[in-house]
Amino acid sequence: MEKETGKKYQQVGEKIIESEKHRDRGHRRRLRERFIKAGFTGFHDHEILELLLTYAIPQKDTKPIAKDLIEKFGSIVNVLNADIEDLRKVTGIKEYAAVFIKFSRELITRYFQSSIPEQASFSSIDQLVAYLNPFYYGKRKEIFMVLYLNSRNERLAEENLGEGTVNEAVAFPRRIVESALKYNATSVIIAHNHPGGILEPSEQDKNITKNIKEALSTISISLQEHIILNEEGHYSFRKNGLLD
Repeated sequence: MEKETGKKYQQVGEKIIESEKHRDRGHRRRLRERFIKAGFTGFHDHEILELLLTYAIPQKDTKPIAKDLIEKFGSIVNVLNADIEDLRKVTGIKEYAAVFIKFSRELITRYFQSSIPEQASFSSIDQLVAYLNPFYYGKRKEIFMVLYLNSRNERLAEENLGEGTVNEAVAFPRRIVESALKYNATSVIIAHNHPGGILEPSEQDKNITKNIKEALSTISISLQEHIILNEEGHYSFRKNGLLD
């Protein structure tokens, strides 16, 4: 008798689980159909994340996970810009899902940068800022980037010298000189961000810029610009007379 009762409870439980799976599959299908029909029009932020996570977490209801992400980080932008370690602190987000979220963020950056012609020409500060903004937007750590240009101000190559603070960048002048020679550049533009800080350069920013300019001058290559960016805008060393 007890065995029979246990079996019935097990069957009921299996039916409930199967019903929940069926309902979840239906909900996922409806989200996909909405997206196919009208993109993200009418989507809440948590629904966008929910749909995104269905491709990384195929066997689980992603709606509560998406809501937890928004609650923890405050917005979809902050979720996409969060570190993998911080993402994994959210219940339901394991390494695969965290990497998938970061992959999505970097794909956005690559999309916008790839939309600019390979031989992009930076003849104005606006063109330069438009190119750099997608890379830096929302980043929470300082990142130092270098653009190598030819005599027509066309981009030959670019390098991300890594995350950290500019006052830790004592090796940058040598690395930039080596790369400038490698790419046969005639000028260089450097950029970094001040996440959550003021736009004006620190003394360390000024010192590293001076060191890079002097190092490049030894091989007759000019430091054309140093740009600092954050959510408020940009700061030009050239415009403010710091490269004269």
